[in-house]
Amino acid sequence: MYWSKDEEIADSFLRRAEESGYSAIVVTLDTPMMAWREFDLKNVYLPFLAGEGVGNYLTDPAFCSKLAKSPKEDPASAITYWTQVFGNSSLTWDDLAFLRKHTKLPILLKGVLHPNDAKLALEYGVDGIVVSNHGGRQVDGAIGALEALPLICDVIQDQIPVLMDSGIRRGSDVIKAMALGAKAVFVGRPCMYGLAVAGEQGVKEVLQNMIADLDITLGLTGERSVKELNKSILMDSQNLGHSLLKEGIKHGV
Repeated sequence: MYWSKDEEIADSFLRRAEESGYSAIVVTLDTPMMAWREFDLKNVYLPFLAGEGVGNYLTDPAFCSKLAKSPKEDPASAITYWTQVFGNSSLTWDDLAFLRKHTKLPILLKGVLHPNDAKLALEYGVDGIVVSNHGGRQVDGAIGALEALPLICDVIQDQIPVLMDSGIRRGSDVIKAMALGAKAVFVGRPCMYGLAVAGEQGVKEVLQNMIADLDITLGLTGERSVKELNKSILMDSQNLGHSLLKEGIKHGV
């Protein structure tokens, strides 16, 4: 969920998510506004202004009720209004009460990188955290999600699920994240690449390949299941002899 400045639109998105069968609301914290992206500026590239990628708005009844004409009749005015209501930089932790009031679904916060925010997430009773730096697209030089992950997990202590997003490209990336405490990972950009190359089939093959890579790499660690993963399979800077491939190669693999 990209939280709109217009509360009626935000409420409409929540209701539509519930009615469509979604099982949770994932609130994007790190994109209250678009970042400074030099390549996009150089290429004069913002597909939203051409109506691409904003279909949820252009078909939303609350959004459309604000327009003099429908998006089909006057797409330029609809896009202009979208630029006015997308994102909300005034939000604070107390605004989570709005979500609780308007949805019964679990609420996860995506974009948590600092342990103090993890503590606040617990205090405000959220149902899960997604450690993410938005794929490195928002703040140049921000801490990597994988670096932040164990810091967040140390705070959460399994009280709520911690998921990890940003930079998952191979099976070994999944293993590292789960060894550091993630309960699951998000796979974003690789799926987009597969979609661009071969549509739905491309997405399926990307995920099938990643699962196969994960399965093989898991075997090479000597573990039978991702549930068995912990920090012991990772390189320890204090003990360089302890590496990703566990000593003895457990289970005879």
